[in-house]
Amino acid sequence: MRIKKYSNLVLFLVIAFLLPFVCVIAQTIISNEFICFILYGIQAAAPTISAIAVVYMNGEGNTFWANMFHKKHLWRAVTLPVMIAGVTMFLAKTIFCFWAGREFTLGSLPAVQFIMIAWALLAEEIGWRGYLDLWLRRSGVCKGRIPFIVGGIWCLWHYHYFLQRGIQVPVWLFCISCMIESYIYSFLMEDTDNNIVSAMVYHFAWNLSLHVFAINPSDNNGDISPYVITALIEAIVLIVYWWIRRGRSAATVQIER
Repeated sequence: MRIKKYSNLVLFLVIAFLLPFVCVIAQTIISNEFICFILYGIQAAAPTISAIAVVYMNGEGNTFWANMFHKKHLWRAVTLPVMIAGVTMFLAKTIFCFWAGREFTLGSLPAVQFIMIAWALLAEEIGWRGYLDLWLRRSGVCKGRIPFIVGGIWCLWHYHYFLQRGIQVPVWLFCISCMIESYIYSFLMEDTDNNIVSAMVYHFAWNLSLHVFAINPSDNNGDISPYVITALIEAIVLIVYWWIRRGRSAATVQIER
């Protein structure tokens, strides 16, 4: 039984990491733009595809979906991630423009790019926060270490975007950002009773805000400052989130006494 459990994890990671590589290779061979667009979508959805494949191979599909999607805290699972991502990016852009003496402008968002961003609602989080996070919790991994582990794997998984030069920020900055965001994802999930919608919406809202507020270096003549400021604000959000949750836990313990 234990061997099967770890074999499921290995299979999930192998598919999640290998499928994007296969798609990248295929895109270099195939010249048809529509097929390449579909392949790009498949590589982005590799974590979700992998998770679905593994759970159905083990006959756990119905349970998997039932535990992941529920109505508890649904309103909070939609609004809170949008507020956190939107306010974070807005503040980062405002601070950058004030500091650099630049005019506050918004980025352009072509229809095709919006479709790709909207795909983030389904592409990754069913795999990362829905399957991997749950697997680690059920395996008895320390609660505080799970976001660090998931964040590290999630960060490494983006290798194929770096191969395609789809990520313009330095690797070190991207890794730091991933680790901070992984803990925010974890707090959102806990705050909504593990409603995967919170993670899905946060991923979408973060990617959308990144382009709407033109945070990427490619939108700022290669300047990484807006991205650095965003990471710093995310760290502050994380600390505030942790402080609030700690206060709630202390209050709960006091009431029980």
